Amino acid sequence: MTTSRRAALLAAPALLLGLTACSAAPMDADELNRVVSEVDGVTSTDLKLEEGGALTGWAIRGEIGLPDDEAQAKAVLYECLRAIAGVEVSSESNVLVYLDGVSSSGVIGPEAVGLPLDMDGLKEHFS
Repeated sequence: MTTSRRAALLAAPALLLGLTACSAAPMDADELNRVVSEVDGVTSTDLKLEEGGALTGWAIRGEIGLPDDEAQAKAVLYECLRAIAGVEVSSESNVLVYLDGVSSSGVIGPEAVGLPLDMDGLKEHFS
């Protein structure tokens, strides 16, 4: 095998990895934080979009500050997830929702309010 052919074969996987790593996020993290912060009762928001790879797609990760009362915290988290479901997804990417609602009464996630853990499921639920 020639040196140039070997170099080309070795460079191909690196090129594919580079293209995968450079894919654009399907949502705007600033927009996610903005819509969540506008929900009545939210005390803080720190959401990020993270790429999980070709098979797992993208994930919304982070924390939302909620009221101390457990019932109010669940109601506010439900409305936050409604707001997130309204954010445009710019591609057919799979976007999972791994966020925590945090208050002095504990940590809760979407499953605590009976909602799906992916954007397609949230959009369908709130449509």
